[in-house]
Amino acid sequence: MNSRFANAHAPIGIFDSGVGGLTVLDALRRLLPHEHYVYLGDTAHLPYGTKSPHWIAEEAVRVARFLDALGIKLLVVACNTASAVALPEIERALAPKPVIGVVAPGAAGALAQSPRGHIALLATEATIRTGAYPRALCTMRADVICDVQPASALVALAEEGWFEGPPAKAVLTRYLAPLFRIKTPAPDCLLLGCTHFPPFRTTLERLVPKGVSIVDSARTTAEAVDRLLTEQQLHAVERRPAMQADFYVTDNPERFLRIASRFVDPAPDSVFLITDLDQPSVTGHVSVAPVHPSHPQPGEYKRQKNDQTPENIPAGKVVELEIDFQEFDGRNRNDGRE
Repeated sequence: MNSRFANAHAPIGIFDSGVGGLTVLDALRRLLPHEHYVYLGDTAHLPYGTKSPHWIAEEAVRVARFLDALGIKLLVVACNTASAVALPEIERALAPKPVIGVVAPGAAGALAQSPRGHIALLATEATIRTGAYPRALCTMRADVICDVQPASALVALAEEGWFEGPPAKAVLTRYLAPLFRIKTPAPDCLLLGCTHFPPFRTTLERLVPKGVSIVDSARTTAEAVDRLLTEQQLHAVERRPAMQADFYVTDNPERFLRIASRFVDPAPDSVFLITDLDQPSVTGHVSVAPVHPSHPQPGEYKRQKNDQTPENIPAGKVVELEIDFQEFDGRNRNDGRE
């Protein structure tokens, strides 16, 4: 097997502070169904938006290095806060491996759908405080107008699965009013700047004025990944069964499994709980525990050393994945690209 094939055969890594990034995985699965994915929800530390920029950068790099050590071919930062605050640090940590955030693809997608360059942004308060989307939009089009509306309550609605019906309609109507009923002229594009928001699209389409385009960063990020894979010849060479994915969380795996189906289809039926991600640079090992008996073994791409074969690891048993993080500090000296 040549090095390019080996690199293309590797999984795509995705991480978020919780479950919202599963909408990015869902968009990727629809566009690139034969890729393999590794998703990590840093559920022990959500939400990132309440943390300091320094803390976010350190934690995001730690998570990124864990996924990198599993042999991913590229990383998708499916967290708006981490993309806004820590993308340069993550890129430096993983260089020369490609890293894609959600902010730039979302901004580019919105401008492509906005003839007048007048964008309405729905996002969480934390993302809006960073100013990341207006900055990205301004770098792409100097005369852009970006009206912002914090919409943090949508996160709770999304995690309850209330994407349609009276509660969703009432909350969305209240958030949209300052953007479209008060502004003159009104924006011609609505950008969903949170990965929890894409499932509200159907309701939003009924509420926004006619002619307003709706752009979500999950779909535009998936399109950016597709373009990058084409440019670097990293598309999976083999045709695999659709939707192969491994899932990791750092806390509360039961809740993750319970609500994941609201954001990705098919939903995961198992997840691996990481028990000591805070210590990998010291120990060189990360302990993980399978949480669901229907899928009790780590996936085929794990770099693991233990005294049991993967298929014999029972659900709930903690196993150690031996990851030499110092090896990856040199940043992929033999990453397989020519």
